[in-house]
Amino acid sequence: MSKRRIGGGMGFFTTITEGIAVAFDSLRSNKVRSGLTILGVTIGVFVVMVMAAMITGINKSFSEVMASNGITTFYMAHFDFTSMNISGPGDEGEDDFMKNEPLDPRWTRDIMRLPEIESASAFADLSGNGYEASVGGDRLEISLYAVGADYLEIDAGDIISGRWFTASEGDRRSAVAIVDSAAAYDLFHGRDPIGRDVRIGRRGSGESFKIIGVYRKPDNLFAGMQSHWVWVPFSTADKVLPVWDRMISFIIRPEPDVPLDRAMDAVSARMRRIRGLAPGEANDFAFMTQDQMMDLWGKLTGVLFIVMVGLSSVGLLVGGVGVIGIMMISVTERTREIGLRKSMGARRRDIMWQFLVEASTLTLVGGSTGLIVGGLLVWGVNAWTPLPATVPAWAIIAALGASILTGIGFGLYPASRAAGLEPVDALRHE
Repeated sequence: MSKRRIGGGMGFFTTITEGIAVAFDSLRSNKVRSGLTILGVTIGVFVVMVMAAMITGINKSFSEVMASNGITTFYMAHFDFTSMNISGPGDEGEDDFMKNEPLDPRWTRDIMRLPEIESASAFADLSGNGYEASVGGDRLEISLYAVGADYLEIDAGDIISGRWFTASEGDRRSAVAIVDSAAAYDLFHGRDPIGRDVRIGRRGSGESFKIIGVYRKPDNLFAGMQSHWVWVPFSTADKVLPVWDRMISFIIRPEPDVPLDRAMDAVSARMRRIRGLAPGEANDFAFMTQDQMMDLWGKLTGVLFIVMVGLSSVGLLVGGVGVIGIMMISVTERTREIGLRKSMGARRRDIMWQFLVEASTLTLVGGSTGLIVGGLLVWGVNAWTPLPATVPAWAIIAALGASILTGIGFGLYPASRAAGLEPVDALRHE
């Protein structure tokens, strides 16, 4: 029998404090059993904490990248970015990526003549296409980008040595290149790369480019996901490198005082004339704004959130099963105590509340442990990685709430059984 005071009907506050005290008594007297019970809850809350912090950090980094591009900057492609499903020509499921006519880089000149537009340039992301940079016998796999001379206007990095290429160099299709510091070091082993030649192409082929600058990407998570960046004028890449025309997109910046919708309407009207589309005919090109990119990114991270909920639910389920087991044992061990309390006037709800509070306290201890361990890991991620992981307030509230509800939900049956014991039968229990 518990050594704690045995009374009849108790007030709500007394019931709560009694249940908490009994729960900690159980933790001290049954360390292994109670520890295994709260371990599942600890794991579940830990997963919620860490995953929420990671998702928040990733979203923050992505927002910073979007902000650096300029809030009114938008992109245009020959297909809808949000429904990309590449299929081959003639395939039954062939989509707009293959059906629509690719964008012609020369069309940027027509777009730039619009009074609403400040600049428009073609670009192509050639990273992951097997391009290499080589100097002598040293070969280096690179992330290659073909961009316009105004690229610095939409990317918040810094030229740390040399310069960026000019619009006239782009028009002349000059064989110049800008590299990041990692590529410069690995190719030239600490020597000054400015003015030196580098060969760029796929294995067994390539063209010679002169390095005119070293560029540092803005600090964010995504800058660290790729390394050995190389930028070349789009016009040069289009001439000397095999740029697939269906990978060409436009970056468009409206004039500072022009609203985004007005700029997009002007570009859409001009593109419809260029494409020869009849009134009522659907566009065979698509725009992507910063807000649309954020929405698309939100859907992708939403999948991670679902995974987070699933993983944490497994941990909470394990903890909940443990709660049922330990509380049923507790009811059995304290049957005479329950009978004595009932004979002295304890109401059914007093008994039930005490056991529910006891179960919730056990799971709350597990939840608090998960918060502490998760918080330490998030702090380490923040300190030693480029990911700005932060724990949102809603994650803390949700984690603690879920741990308490787990105790209440899975402690309900043992509490109901304890409250339903007949005093006479309980007092006879050995």
